[in-house]
Amino acid sequence: MTFRFSTRGTPFRYLSNQAIRLALPGVDDPWGAVRTFSLSSSPSEAGVVSVTCKISETPFKQALARLRPGETAEVVGPLGHFLFDRSRPAVFVAGGIGITPFRGMLRFAADSDGPHPRRLLYSARVPEELVFRSELDALAARSDRLRVEYSVTRPTESTEAWSGRVGRIGRASLLEAMEGLERPRFYVAGLPEMVEEIVGHLANAPGVAANDILYEVFRGF
Repeated sequence: MTFRFSTRGTPFRYLSNQAIRLALPGVDDPWGAVRTFSLSSSPSEAGVVSVTCKISETPFKQALARLRPGETAEVVGPLGHFLFDRSRPAVFVAGGIGITPFRGMLRFAADSDGPHPRRLLYSARVPEELVFRSELDALAARSDRLRVEYSVTRPTESTEAWSGRVGRIGRASLLEAMEGLERPRFYVAGLPEMVEEIVGHLANAPGVAANDILYEVFRGF
């Protein structure tokens, strides 16, 4: 689910693509009544911030899902240094809900006419879990600078046919994505195991320096 909060009348500003700390006072949750979310919105979308998350059974997520138009939430931020550098080519690597900051970055690049190539590798268990798929396809159709590659790890569990790539994002896919790019910056987001695996592949890839890799871990609670 995506939740949009109005920032009109406030001084809130952020960079592509920072995070916020969102509080729902009164929620009794063993993990606490506050969560940190990467913003899925872009700074080019004036007057609003958005967060996108999978709704679990935790009291916080259930309370979030019950929010109604006009209700308020407490926001602290912006936070973080997982920032899009539009001065360089980019390779985005997302697993599952790790796509959320990249939706904001890719929207920002499109709205600001980013001049450099952008490549997105996005993996989910089944095609139904490829969040923002139609919007990402539309962004790629609008610009020959953006290329999107999807992969699915459990196609037999899907209720829809899948004829695309199958399996986890691996070294070969990463090398293919960076082919022809001059000093690309890599952005990786997903569950801890996925991030560790991708960063390990990149650390051993030719021509990739440690400071070329930015990553953000999503824990999902």
